[in-house]
Amino acid sequence: MKKQYSSLFIFKIGLKKTFSKPYSWALTIFIALNVLLLYYFLLIQKTTWAAFWQSNTAFYSWAQIVLSIVNAVLIGASISMIFEVIKEKKKTSKTSFLQTFASLLFSAAATGCSVCSAFLLPLLGIAASLTALPFGGLEVKLLSALLLIYTIYEYAKITSGLCKIPKEKVISFEKGQIELKFNKETLPQLLPLLLLTIFITIVYTLPRLPNAWRLETQRKIMPTTADIKQSQSAGIFAQINPPEGYEMKTKYNDIGPSMLEMGVIDLEKFKQTYEKSGQPLTPEQLDILTKGSNKKIRITSDNSYFLLNFFWAFGLANKTRILEEGDMIKYGEGQTGSFASTGGWSLTKSGDSMEYYSKRTIVPLTKEQEDLVNKVASGVYRPCCGNSTAFPDCNHGMALLGVFELMASQGATESEMFQAGKYINSYWFPSTAFDTALYFKNKDGKEFKDIDPKVYLSKDIFSAFGAQTVKKWLIDKGIQEKPPAQGGGCGV
Repeated sequence: MKKQYSSLFIFKIGLKKTFSKPYSWALTIFIALNVLLLYYFLLIQKTTWAAFWQSNTAFYSWAQIVLSIVNAVLIGASISMIFEVIKEKKKTSKTSFLQTFASLLFSAAATGCSVCSAFLLPLLGIAASLTALPFGGLEVKLLSALLLIYTIYEYAKITSGLCKIPKEKVISFEKGQIELKFNKETLPQLLPLLLLTIFITIVYTLPRLPNAWRLETQRKIMPTTADIKQSQSAGIFAQINPPEGYEMKTKYNDIGPSMLEMGVIDLEKFKQTYEKSGQPLTPEQLDILTKGSNKKIRITSDNSYFLLNFFWAFGLANKTRILEEGDMIKYGEGQTGSFASTGGWSLTKSGDSMEYYSKRTIVPLTKEQEDLVNKVASGVYRPCCGNSTAFPDCNHGMALLGVFELMASQGATESEMFQAGKYINSYWFPSTAFDTALYFKNKDGKEFKDIDPKVYLSKDIFSAFGAQTVKKWLIDKGIQEKPPAQGGGCGV
């Protein structure tokens, strides 16, 4: 009577015989690394590595990683044992090969971000995303690992030489005909096929479980999409529009009274504009206009609208070569007054905005300071159009040009001006700033404060074209957040 061996003993001997050869280790490691690369490739089709960590709990993220590594190693070991079986020219069930392939396929399909998507799930007809699975795909990877362990055991039965290989098969071809044989010797051969069928059935059944039970299970290991979006949004908004505001070294001085005196701002019209908008001027803002102020300029969400119109008037009226020799004249072709930044300014005393266009030196600038303003303005774009601040054809461009002129007149450096432009444009264009901050956070792992202002405000990022490119990237990666509904208009 042939000696009976335990399954564990057979498993150990089969592995020992296979991995006593160095090339089996090398093959396993090579395949495992390639499987991990495949997992990573599939992950970044729908999200990014940074978004994966930000969008999931620590437990879920680490469980995905550990199970991915386990599956990759088991797939590598399984394929190494296949080669060992082939090398020794021993017959094995074709179902075992299918089990290895199925485990690779479904474990790869379960790779992704729990709140974003998985690339292969829709292609396999399982579900639209991992959120359709009770444990966000972790259960699929666990089942894959168990199936792979069983598959390796099947190979171990052959490579160990301890188990009798049945001569009869369930399905055989004799005399050109298919013959089915069901007996004590052939029935065990159906077990691998049965397990594979059960595995696939479970995978396709999981998304169809009752929603209440599935959602309750998900809450225990995965944050809800709403929770993640709310948390991410709050954090990013606090960076792009700090509640305490952004303060520059530059002071208002007496530019407010100067603009009232020359008539580029009609105080009553200015006040009425804010009263109609439900944001009446504060005593401090009235003082800035009528008395001037030695306070440093600080932009906040509350005063960003005031500063927009205040500096729009200043940028329009202050005498500068940019307005007299630059793109406004070049592209205006005799119709400079038809731009939004000129024809749109309706809060003058005379009612004719062009009467005040580059009218007076409110703040004097040296040639070097004007050159600096032009240099910085040429590198700062805005999402309402494709133009730089050196071509201030809308209110935001004209206002920021005015800010740069005032900063330069008080000795600001190039880096200080770019940094100020980064925050000011973020207050004036919060939707675009949000998308841009989210883009850099997920693409480069950078917080808003660490983004180079020159890159942030560049044509490729913050212009109308750049903003569309950024938004498309966010949508393609499945990490687009709902932007705030404010800012961006080009009127008073």
